Amino acid sequence: MIVVLAITLAALALRLVVADALPLIDTDGVAYVTIARQFQETGSPYHPVYHPLYPICIALAQQFVGDWETAGRLVSALFGALVILPAFVLARAVVGRQAAILAAVLIAVHPGLVLNSASVLCESTYTFLLVLGVLAGRRGLVGGPRSLVALAGLLFGLAYLVRLEGAVYLAGLIVVAIFMIVKGRQRARDLLPWMGGAALVFVVVAAPYLWYLTDAWGHFTPSGKIDHNFDLPIGVAAAPSPMPLRLVENAFLFEKYALPELLPGLLILLVLPGVLARTKTTGWLGRDGVLLGSALPPFASIAFHIEPRIFLPVLPFILPFVAVGVLWTAVTVLDVRRAWRWSVVIVLLLALALVPSALRPIVRPDEGASLYRQAARWIADTQPKDAVLLDRKPFIGFYSNRRWVPLPRVGPNELLAAARRAGASLVVLDSRELPFDRPRLLPLLWGSPPPGLDVLRDFDAAPSDRLRILVVTSRE
Repeated sequence: MIVVLAITLAALALRLVVADALPLIDTDGVAYVTIARQFQETGSPYHPVYHPLYPICIALAQQFVGDWETAGRLVSALFGALVILPAFVLARAVVGRQAAILAAVLIAVHPGLVLNSASVLCESTYTFLLVLGVLAGRRGLVGGPRSLVALAGLLFGLAYLVRLEGAVYLAGLIVVAIFMIVKGRQRARDLLPWMGGAALVFVVVAAPYLWYLTDAWGHFTPSGKIDHNFDLPIGVAAAPSPMPLRLVENAFLFEKYALPELLPGLLILLVLPGVLARTKTTGWLGRDGVLLGSALPPFASIAFHIEPRIFLPVLPFILPFVAVGVLWTAVTVLDVRRAWRWSVVIVLLLALALVPSALRPIVRPDEGASLYRQAARWIADTQPKDAVLLDRKPFIGFYSNRRWVPLPRVGPNELLAAARRAGASLVVLDSRELPFDRPRLLPLLWGSPPPGLDVLRDFDAAPSDRLRILVVTSRE
């Protein structure tokens, strides 16, 4: 545990360094900070789309650090490092101490986990609660104190208050418990009361937010993101694809783009050997099934998401198999008698290969990101406080403390009408964002604006990044 604590402290330091180098808050981070401010001002952390627990944590941290963005990053970094502890204990119980230590190192330096844990995003908080819940549930079911089963219900309830999938893990816990009773591995009278307790605690924790969502959406829903994502267009499409086509498209895109980020470099080559090596041990499914099963729930949303960060919470359940793959490689290819030493060397080499990617915001700083802060400072100094921005992203509105309205999918001829409908006096055109899903507006970045809009100011950065601020005028 001393070694793992040292790894955890190193992971925290790495995340704090990266957090300090990140130039911008994340798009969802703006929403989380807005909800956190709402919680401080009104006492309500509820939002129709975003779950409440992470904003509550931001609001609590902000009282100590002052700055909202810094508070969000600090919460993420802390939980992103602390997840190593329950992940190690869980992996040690399943795949053994040596593989668990190697997995802890990989969690500490994984580029996706580091970057996410340095951002104002909820995944690291959710992952910590999730792994802790899986650990408590497993211990409670296989011989530990039965009260841990109820504790798992509480932790999954808290995880649900961060992300919807927390509820899925409670359902999985109940299914596993029923299976163990049916197979005669546990007596119903010993287990069912605690399972009922887990479900009851979960409901008590989740009920207020579920009640709010039902009122906000007009029907029962466990998450506002379900209703939101059903109508979410993909790419430049004007309407969402049919569900079967979405599944095929996103499965292909996941394999092509997301999977290499989740398992970069040699990590992707070591997963299968690790799983196959475990299948050769007696009773492997009963032990390793908890890790494999815990990695599945996020894939239920693949029709809506292929962003790697949606799948990051499964890495503490996958990386132990990568560690087993390293041990298998050392035993099979190198020296059996010194397999542990060779495994440590291999993992350290992997860590050295991954650290530059984890330090990417420092090694390769994003110079163009400074445009958002420049534009925000200029707007804060020169424009009225009640000015409303029509923008593709909320960054300028956040840093200038001005209200922001999302830029709809319109062309140049409809831009003025869209600004007036939104009550916006300023329109921001962003060369980074428009090519993806607003390509018809690109010519306005360098050409003349349509009638009723004037160029207020341009912000440029090499080689070709540009922000153009348009002002709504009375003439047409």
